[in-house]
Parts: sequence; C-alpha cells; structure tokens
Amino acid sequence: MSSLQPLFDVKERLEYAAVAGTGLLGEDFRLQRSAESLKPLAAASPVFGKISAGLAKLMAAPAEERSGLLLDVLALVDAVAYTQGTFGMEGELTDLPTAGGTYQQISYGQLQPLLAALTTTGSGRMEMIQTTWDAHPEYFTDFRVLPALVAGLGDSYGEISDLNANILKKLGAAALPLLKDGFDPAGKRDMARRVEVIAAIGGLEATPWLREILPETRKDVRTAALAALGGDQANDGMLLELAKTERGKNRDAVLESLARLDGEEVRKFWSAELRTRSESVNFLRDNNTDWAAELVAAGLWERVEKMLSGGSPVPVKDNEDFSRWTLAVGKKTSPAMLQFWRWADSRMEDIDKLKTEKDQPVFAGVRLTDTLREVMLRTGPGPLRDYCLALYDQRPEMTRYLHTSFQAALLSLPAAEVYEKYSPCIVTAQPLLDKARKETLNNVLLRALGEVYWNHTQNCHTVVRGQAIAEPLDARWINRLVHAAWKNIPGRYCPFGGVDEVNGFDKHLVELVNPNDPEQCAQIIPYLRKRMTESGGWNSLSRYLLQFGGSPKGVLGEAMKKGKPVYVYYVWDLLNVAYKSLPAGEVAELCQEVLDAKWIRPVGRELAMAERALPWTIEQLRAGSPFPEWDEWNKMRP
Repeated sequence: MSSLQPLFDVKERLEYAAVAGTGLLGEDFRLQRSAESLKPLAAASPVFGKISAGLAKLMAAPAEERSGLLLDVLALVDAVAYTQGTFGMEGELTDLPTAGGTYQQISYGQLQPLLAALTTTGSGRMEMIQTTWDAHPEYFTDFRVLPALVAGLGDSYGEISDLNANILKKLGAAALPLLKDGFDPAGKRDMARRVEVIAAIGGLEATPWLREILPETRKDVRTAALAALGGDQANDGMLLELAKTERGKNRDAVLESLARLDGEEVRKFWSAELRTRSESVNFLRDNNTDWAAELVAAGLWERVEKMLSGGSPVPVKDNEDFSRWTLAVGKKTSPAMLQFWRWADSRMEDIDKLKTEKDQPVFAGVRLTDTLREVMLRTGPGPLRDYCLALYDQRPEMTRYLHTSFQAALLSLPAAEVYEKYSPCIVTAQPLLDKARKETLNNVLLRALGEVYWNHTQNCHTVVRGQAIAEPLDARWINRLVHAAWKNIPGRYCPFGGVDEVNGFDKHLVELVNPNDPEQCAQIIPYLRKRMTESGGWNSLSRYLLQFGGSPKGVLGEAMKKGKPVYVYYVWDLLNVAYKSLPAGEVAELCQEVLDAKWIRPVGRELAMAERALPWTIEQLRAGSPFPEWDEWNKMRP
C-alpha cells in the first residue's frame, strides 16, 4: 500500500460527507479509522499534522459548525493530494516515430487556419494553403500539418490536390516516410499522386520502390507508376516489354516514360511506333535528343510533301496530322531539324497556297514559320538562331520572315546595329511609293516589337518567351515609334480596371519603355500627354505618365471631357497615386483641373460630393496636410 494511502482515504470520506451531509459524521467509522491511520504522517510532517488537527476539530464540533469546518479540511486535503499526483504506465520508454513530420515551436492557434484548409471542404481553402506556403513554408514540416498535407492528396477539389502534391515535392525527402506509410498499390487517385510525388522526390533512388510495387498496382496507381519509371535509364528494357502488353492509358504512360529515355533500342522502338501510330509523336515533344529530332523532322517533311503532292484541298485528317507533328518540334535544334527548315523555306510559296476542303487557306506556311520562331526564342545561340537571323535577308519577299529575323537580331546583335538595320521598317511619314509593302513591313515589325517588354523583375528587356535581349534596347526606338505613320497593333485593354481603355499600340509602347532610362522617359512623356487629349484616356494614361516621372497637369481635365462622366472614387484614387510622386501643390492644381472640368457623374450625389471634397482637399494640400483618405471624401456625400 502507498505510504500516502491514509491521505487519499481521508479525502474520499470527506468528499462522501460533502455529498451525503454532515449529520452522520460522528458515526462514520471509516473516517475515524482513516484519521487514526493518518496520525503517523501527522507526526512526521506539519502539513499532515494540520490536517489531523482539523479532522479532530471537525468530528468534535457541534452539528451546526460542521459544514464550514468540513470545507476547510477538504480544501486542505485536496491541495496536498494534488501535489502528490503522478502519472505513468508500465513498459520501456521508446522514441516517438519521426515519419509524421518534425516538432515546430508553433502554436495550434497559428496552425489552425491551415489545418482547416487541408482537412475541411468549402471555398477559400486553396488561397489559404498557397498564402501560408508562400509566407511560412516551415509550417508544412510540422508533425500536425504534414500528415494532413499527405491526406490532402485525395482532396475532392483537384486543384488543391495538385497544390498539395507540388508542396510535398518541394519539401523533399522529409515527406518520403509518410508518403510510403500506409501506401495502397490498389488504391485510388490519392495513391497515384503519392507515386508521382515519391518519384519526383526520389529520382533514380525511387526506382527500386517503383519496381517493387508495380506488380500489385491497379488502375490510376499503375498508370502513375508506369509514367514514373522513365526517370531511370535502367528501366528501358522493362518499359520496352511493357509497351507490348499494356493497353489504353497505361500504354500511354509507358510511352511517356520511354520518351524520356535514350539509347539505340529506344530509338528503334520509336521509329517503329511512329510508323504505325502517328499520334504517338505527341510524346516526343520534350525529347530533344538527336534521334528524336531526326524522327520528327523526317515525319514532318513527309507530311508536308504529302500535302503538296496531293494538292488542294488538304483533307482534314492530313491537316490535323500535320498540326500534331508541328507541335512535336518542341525545342529541337539538331542538324536534321535545320535541314527540314531549309527545305520548307524552299517550298514556302507552294505551302502557302494549300487550302482546306472549304477553300480556306490551311496556313501551313504561317504555322511552320511561327514554330521556327518559337524554337528560336526558347533555345540559345547556335546554327538555328543564325539561320533565323539571316532568313529575311535571304528572302525579303517573305515579309513574315521579318518578325523572326528581327527577334533573332535582338537576341544576338548590338542594340545600335539592330536599330540601324531594322528601324527603317517603321515608317514615320506616309510614303508616296510602294505604300502597301511598306505598311506591311511596318505592321510586321510592330508585332515583333510588341513581344518585347521591359522586365521589371529581371531589370532588362526580354522577348515574350523570357529571354533577355543581347543589349538594352536602343533608346531611339521610342522616338521612332511615337512618330510611326501606322500604329496598327490590335486590341483594347483596361490596364487599371474598367475606368478607361488604351489601344494595343499604346499598351505595348509603354511596356517597351525602360523607366530607368531618362532618355526613353523623356520621349514617351510628351507622347502620352498628347494621347490623353486625343483618346480621353485620362486615368490609364495619367498613371503611365506618373510611372515615367511625368505629370498629367494641364491635360487631365481636357482628357476627362473626351469620355463619359466619371465616378468620384476613380478621381480620388488617381489623385492619391499622383500625391505619392508629385509635389502637393501640383496635386492641388490637378484637383482644380478636375473641378473645372465639371465631368463628374451627376447621379447618386456624386457631383455634389466632388464639389465639396475637391475644394476642401485643395485647401488641405496648400496648408501642408497630407492627401486625405477616401473615407474623408466619402463623408462629404450629401
């Protein structure tokens, strides 16, 4: 028996008396016996002595005093008993398993929104997961979160499942034990995603596990495992055999894997495969080996020749087959591919004449030219880029080649040389002779320049596919473009919400300007001010001006009156932006311009509000106060 058992016996009897009442305390022999058993402890410790004395006083007290004494003694006994509490269990101590994540010093309250997003249903969850990952990636390694993230691979909302998979891939090896724990090779889509993630994390080291589970896999899990085997060249023999036995989407998964491998046997397989199943060429799009390029080049050559030999009209199935093989070019730049491009150029006039069964152009030549330019933009220097660079010089009658050669020049040549060679294509005065051709060249080059922009992240000019041009764009381009006789870039855009529109030319011109180059800024500012009065783009063009260090002062009011009357909030928002870059006095003058224009919507008390808020703001700014918040304007609505 525990040496403290008398204490716990006393506690039990006192709790009984508190429920049953104090009237029977004098006859409770169990309490008297427990009190006797407590005396040795009372002799050894003052606190137990105090309990013993309290018990004696309680049992000797008159009935009317017992209730208070009972509570006093019971409170003391409870306090002492709680200090003596212990917990435990039999057996040896072992370490907690580590497969479920690591311990992070993060409170449950901090993790709760993320855990709710991972484990519940409803809208807004994806944003919560993505936002948390961007701000606190360490949360996802926590032992409370990582299991929920793995379980979330089976989320009913597919985009969340994909997001969870991508996060797990980035977490790396730390997630592998939990991904493999409880894995079911005959499971559903969540298990297939586990295979995908394990293969992505493990790379070559995932091969033994993939081979081990493959015989037991079923349905989606098997498809995922077959697609993952392409991560290891050592699996080529197995995959070649599986290509003979698998069917449907599982065979497609085998082809996906074989398309990632190399070697003579793999090449032979693809050569035979494409002879019997032309559509399988889709799988070779991302294979840039020489043998893959040779197969695609030969197949594409064969299909173009077939269309040319058959003449118009081109059957729909042949046109679709040609499109598949064109897409399969991918990033292939081998000598075989370059040879095909040279041949296609030699037949380009005939290719351009091909028509559909509805007597419409097939546009096969345009698709080939666009594909060539795509490859050039997505790959580095080399014979293919050199070919593109010289293409227009060799065939100036093919005006669309100008687009390709100009962009190749931007990627390869000094900025001044590019300007001197190509700027004459941008016509600055209506020509008297050869107007149609000059307008065509002007418009082709405008489209090519429309795919070049100032990349604020990389702090350089890049082409639309993300490659930086060889040198910063020559500043003279901006001056030539603002004086172009033809500004035919299609499109209408609302870059700052639906307040007003800008045309395609103005949008692309603004995106082309380097805001850090004073010379380019000096050229674009007067153009934008002129465009404000011409187009009525008071909001968007004013914001563009402010980006380049300019000001809409003097043209804002006039521009506003070219469009529809405006809401007050849009005026406040523009002036608020202007205040961040212009002197307060100049913003006050802009307020006066808006007031003088009297072009605020008269409905909904908008005009009355503006007539109160604008003069008050002018006074505030001239008195040295900051530009007011929107709430201060809104309070002036009558």
